[in-house]
Amino acid sequence: MSGRFAALSAIVASLLLAPAGLADDQHLTPSWMKTNAAGKLVVLNVIAGFNANNGALNYNGYFTGDMTVVVPAGWTVEIDFKNQDAMLPHSLLVTKPYAPDHFPEKAGVNDVAIPRAYTDNPEEGIPSPKTDTIRFVTKEPGDFLFLCGAPAHAQGGMWTKFKVDPAAAAPYVTIATGAEPGRH
Repeated sequence: MSGRFAALSAIVASLLLAPAGLADDQHLTPSWMKTNAAGKLVVLNVIAGFNANNGALNYNGYFTGDMTVVVPAGWTVEIDFKNQDAMLPHSLLVTKPYAPDHFPEKAGVNDVAIPRAYTDNPEEGIPSPKTDTIRFVTKEPGDFLFLCGAPAHAQGGMWTKFKVDPAAAAPYVTIATGAEPGRH
């Protein structure tokens, strides 16, 4: 009986310590991602300050690269962006990746890695409950970031990964093992 109890305890502990169904290698399609394969279009509903994770410096609850959005090359990306953080303005830009100690103090249009991939007023952000929609095409493969351009937000961890992958058959999301729970 003690062997069964130990095995059951180990299973319960593993379920409690790791977010259910979330792992670095799992390809997820969260509720906030809608795809149209025939039209090569992905629509992302991204909420800045979604929850209290990282002091609300997050996108859909994720921060410091613990979420990766992957889109095939040649697809159109539409991001319906909303700032839900009543305390701070936020923005979203697609930028090049930065070394951990080299994030910019603030980021604007000149820092964008894909044309048209930024929200209104990226260096200052938009206040809650404002929204914006951005639309761009993923022409060149590569690793990028979704980054908040408002002062000190990227340095504070308000960034996640964005990848244009020519080998991807469809858009998907991966969540790092151990990430704080975010929007599904």
